[in-house]
Amino acid sequence: MPRRPVQWLLVASRSPTARLAEMGETDPREKRESQNPGKKLYVTNGKKMPFSQVKALCAGFQATVATPRNAEENKAIQDVAQDSAFLGITDEVTEGQFAYVTGGRITYSNWKSNEPNDHGSGEDCVVLLSDGLWNDISCSASFLAVCELPA
Repeated sequence: MPRRPVQWLLVASRSPTARLAEMGETDPREKRESQNPGKKLYVTNGKKMPFSQVKALCAGFQATVATPRNAEENKAIQDVAQDSAFLGITDEVTEGQFAYVTGGRITYSNWKSNEPNDHGSGEDCVVLLSDGLWNDISCSASFLAVCELPA
């Protein structure tokens, strides 16, 4: 059975961090340099899935799960997602110490009031809510996949 191509939804953003606006079967790596030189590119396939699947999907495109390092990047990811989406941040290694999945403790955060709270234990992943704030959540929950391709 032939492999079906992945559909990528590339959404325009007012932020200079993400500027593509088209839907198709094009691998986003092919557009990165010509459309948005020197900036990160955030892309979504428009599907919700558990965190492990989001990581695998992004890795398949030599990308990482979207990870904001400042307010501008947080807004760009929010603009692309237009829904709740996983971020590339967890405290799976050490409870209460959130770190980037690429390594290192987080240097920017935008937690919702009273978060993170590890409610009921096992909330090791971070989701970007539609209002741009963050919440810790179970990694087995399904949220939108947004991948980040480097500049």
